Amino acid sequence: MATYSRRRDDEAGEPIEGASPPPHPSDDVDPLDLPEEEQLVYDLSAWPIGVHAEVAETLAEAGMTHSWQGTDLVVHERHEDAADALLAEIERRHGLEDGDAAAPREPGSEVEYDLAEWNAQARAILTGRLIEADVPFRWEGGLLITAAKDEALADAVLDGVEDSLEAEGLTSAEEPGDSPFSALFVAVDDLSTHPNDRDAILRLNDLLERVEGGPVPFGVNPAAWDHLLDQVSDLLDLSLESDDAGDVKAEAVELREALRPLV
Repeated sequence: MATYSRRRDDEAGEPIEGASPPPHPSDDVDPLDLPEEEQLVYDLSAWPIGVHAEVAETLAEAGMTHSWQGTDLVVHERHEDAADALLAEIERRHGLEDGDAAAPREPGSEVEYDLAEWNAQARAILTGRLIEADVPFRWEGGLLITAAKDEALADAVLDGVEDSLEAEGLTSAEEPGDSPFSALFVAVDDLSTHPNDRDAILRLNDLLERVEGGPVPFGVNPAAWDHLLDQVSDLLDLSLESDDAGDVKAEAVELREALRPLV
């Protein structure tokens, strides 16, 4: 079943099904701009990207304002009952009731972009642009994966990022002097998508060891830099010690958002 950050059930412990509430002023607000206590976040990382596209279509047809942060679906809390019912039906239709992350995916339902040679700054910019464009995606190491249905939009976002980099005299190629903020952003974002994943944890740990031994980034207060590295270290400890992927994901998302303005 799709997992999410907060949930209110009926006395029987089952979601209350029903239609979306009548129009409300909050429906004109991007869910990502709502106060955190009003956001309802569904973790759909175990669902195929192609199903994410169906989720977006279904919510749009229901007139339900929503946004994506990677594989996280965000709606206003007032839509909880209707969103639960719609997602449960999609989950049933695709046989995902048991949380089968390895459910077979139709050939051609996803598109892979091999961006292993892109540097951390370019990947961080791309991640932000995809979120802004409301394109469901996930990272698997250096592979960016989107639904085949979103290929044209993903291509446009990629072209836009490349144009921006060129206009600013930057490059997407991996370079020794890449910003540690960008590298940390990408590594933390990877862990937020794959909480408790051993490879993601090792990548973040290796990066932390490298930046800890390097100089404080130019223009950054040393105390603030140390605090940031402490937060990364705390996230690594949590990912190794906690069996709750939700806790790791929440901590990683919080740290990722703290890093975003610095990229």
